[in-house]
Amino acid sequence: MILNLETSSECCSVALSHDGEILGFEEVLQNANHASILAVMIDELTNHHHINLHSLDAIAVSAGPGSYTGLRIGAATAKGLCYALSKPLIVIDSLQALANGLYLQHMSDELLYCPTIDARRNEIYYGLYKQEGEVLKASSHLVLFPKFLEDEIKQKKVVLGGSGVEKCRSILNNDSLVYDSVTIPSARWMVLLAEKKLRGKKFCDMVLFEPNYIKPPYISQKYPAA
Repeated sequence: MILNLETSSECCSVALSHDGEILGFEEVLQNANHASILAVMIDELTNHHHINLHSLDAIAVSAGPGSYTGLRIGAATAKGLCYALSKPLIVIDSLQALANGLYLQHMSDELLYCPTIDARRNEIYYGLYKQEGEVLKASSHLVLFPKFLEDEIKQKKVVLGGSGVEKCRSILNNDSLVYDSVTIPSARWMVLLAEKKLRGKKFCDMVLFEPNYIKPPYISQKYPAA
């Protein structure tokens, strides 16, 4: 059994899974205060399903990219649980999980899946994935201005999803694009990927693990009054 934690965006979600199936799920969809609600959500979910944390096989957490604060809180919570419970840590790329969600929503092996995450300013994080068996394989994983994505997806049938969709919609010219602004980062999309890593014993050293922020956090400067 795996406890999956997704904190890479303004949403916050947790899922309990076993053998790749979701046993229980909770999420807060907007403006989640991860620091105050994540532990509460874990307690509510495990208590509702009468799960003792010591019965878990592993803890899975979104590894980034995404919100600096959300990723930091998710990583600290996951590492704390792993240490306290003596359980292994599984880390899941946030874009790969979102791509998996896009595939599960659209279910076509003929499409490419382009998950996007708003990287603030005029940039996005993105990946370009195709379905190969159970796992979506990435061909890129970058920060860029949405316009630079145009050449990569030209003349391809692509589902574009995530929080960077609106930045791309007004810029990209591609009649083959399907815009999905509904599918968002979720612990549900981590389940199959985490199960595969559990079976392959592909664990992460919880002492060395740090989220993949890709770029440093944006901190606004406060200037003294003149």
